[in-house]
Amino acid sequence: MQSLLDKLKSAFKPRPAKQVGDRLYLACVTQSRLPVFYIDYGVDDAIGARFELLTFHVGLVVTRLKSLPADDPRHDQAQETAQALFDSFLLALDSTLREQGVGDLSVPKKMKKLGQVIYTRLKRWDDLWRENAGLTAAADYTARTIMAGSDYGDDEADGEVRGQAVSAAVLERAQAFAIYAQAAYDAFQVDDVLAGRLAFPPPAALESDADSADLVMSGEEQ
Repeated sequence: MQSLLDKLKSAFKPRPAKQVGDRLYLACVTQSRLPVFYIDYGVDDAIGARFELLTFHVGLVVTRLKSLPADDPRHDQAQETAQALFDSFLLALDSTLREQGVGDLSVPKKMKKLGQVIYTRLKRWDDLWRENAGLTAAADYTARTIMAGSDYGDDEADGEVRGQAVSAAVLERAQAFAIYAQAAYDAFQVDDVLAGRLAFPPPAALESDADSADLVMSGEEQ
């Protein structure tokens, strides 16, 4: 007969989906902290840009899981796992804000703004992939979000930089990131991810060209 202690342990044991979601989140954090993104790709090593890069990686996994067809036998598990990953992400953001000294009364307001930014990013990347928009469109969005960093939810609702020209150096790195993003999308393995195994492709090392500042894009939206 199962002891009372065993029953209590069982009752409070984390659900498998939550455990998987936590592992997937840690994998996204590890990938988004790779030095190559900051050294070769020129992503600003500041909280806003790190948030953008992490949001991209979490968003890729969430949208890929959410897009599984309803008639797929893995659909329900994929939905639950995607939600668990997203919950882990939001919980970590909440903790980060509190560690930065944001007061209890201000945290919900900050989280709401961050949530708007995250929703915008997830939807836009999902649209780009579903519509096969191509590397040019993906590079443009990368330049105005990941490469531009963000205000971490203190300004516009979607946090996207608009109305500014983009230098040739930034665009070149954004195009390289768009290639990486497509490779990560194509390499996604549902069964592995549902088991908590997440492997992103290695981002290619780039030759930096810090002196290039020719403007090649207008500030108008494409």
